[in-house]
Amino acid sequence: MSLRTALDGEPQGCQSCGHLRTDPTSLEHALPGIAVLSSAYASVRGQDGLCVHHQRLINGRRRCDAFAPGGA
Repeated sequence: MSLRTALDGEPQGCQSCGHLRTDPTSLEHALPGIAVLSSAYASVRGQDGLCVHHQRLINGRRRCDAFAPGGA
């Protein structure tokens, strides 16, 4: 166990970050070409989302230094 984990508890992933947008409507608006491949409503997307801080589509399992509490 790392010192950070011992002091802060288990680190939360991106799923609980205020920078992550996971709702399908937001994703389809931000990535208009996604409809060519499928839909942001597809079940295969899982909990993937758009990090508005890094402007990347991510899986949300990890956490970066830009973590901002307050996500969904």
